[in-house]
Amino acid sequence: MPANRVPTVFSVSKIGDDEPGAGKVTPSHALPLVVMAVVVIVWGLGPPTTKLVTAPPLIGTFVRFGISSPLLIVVLAARRRVLSRKVFIATALPGLSFGINLVFVFATLQEATVSVLSTVVAMQPALLLVLAGPLFHEYPTGRQFTFTLAGVLGAVGVILGAGSEIRSSWLGVGLAALSLVTFTLYFVLTRLARSDNEVDPIEWMAGINIWAFLSTIIPILLLADRSDWAQFGGNDWIWIVIVAFVTGVFGHVLMTWLHGHLEAARSSLYILTMHLVAVGLAWWIHDESITWLQMISGGVVLLCVALVVTAPDRREVR
Repeated sequence: MPANRVPTVFSVSKIGDDEPGAGKVTPSHALPLVVMAVVVIVWGLGPPTTKLVTAPPLIGTFVRFGISSPLLIVVLAARRRVLSRKVFIATALPGLSFGINLVFVFATLQEATVSVLSTVVAMQPALLLVLAGPLFHEYPTGRQFTFTLAGVLGAVGVILGAGSEIRSSWLGVGLAALSLVTFTLYFVLTRLARSDNEVDPIEWMAGINIWAFLSTIIPILLLADRSDWAQFGGNDWIWIVIVAFVTGVFGHVLMTWLHGHLEAARSSLYILTMHLVAVGLAWWIHDESITWLQMISGGVVLLCVALVVTAPDRREVR
């Protein structure tokens, strides 16, 4: 690395399991774990809060991005930065994927319980175990592979343990699957962009939110009518603002920053714990009961995450 180049978290190299420092949680490694814990909480807040929105999915998604996009531009301006043309173009595909994903999330939660959506989305770490090698050149250890799969099974137990509280139509299951595919596409594309470029997280998410907002315009014009807009109002504003600012802007800016600090498959496993938060809040907010199976499975998830936290990271900051 040139002497005049300031080291960044995007300049990384692989390390072996037996190299000095592998697997140790140093102060520089502890900060990403703390930030990840915050992301888990705010993302876990998303599904049960979204379910409180009574407006049609398209309307809710349109309003959500309609208020988050200007906010991010204002934050950038306050930091004396602008959204560059290069970043705006780079965020097109992941931004469109993210916007379409939110439409599917809203639609799923009107056809199914939070548990159904969480069950399908919990498959993402398993997908990323397959994709991490060819896409990111991050090859998980046998220990990480084993405990990731165990964590996925534990997450499924947390969600399916609700038993009779799981309700969905076939349409709801299909929409949940589309939610998984589109969010994984957004996650992968953002991770790829952040691994090779020094991109400001707020600038990146500003571009993402603008493209996500644009992705809702054509569906709104073609599918929404006055009766749909009439259903939005009252407390919907409160829930949409929480989803937009807390889960959306705050949570996703932090996650974008984390892409430069954690392996993709590893961070995806940590995100599984958001389902514990989501199911717990769904019990409190929507009266979706929690069973002993869910509590035991939640313990399995936490144990697997703890074991992977102490496993050697395949990258280090140079």
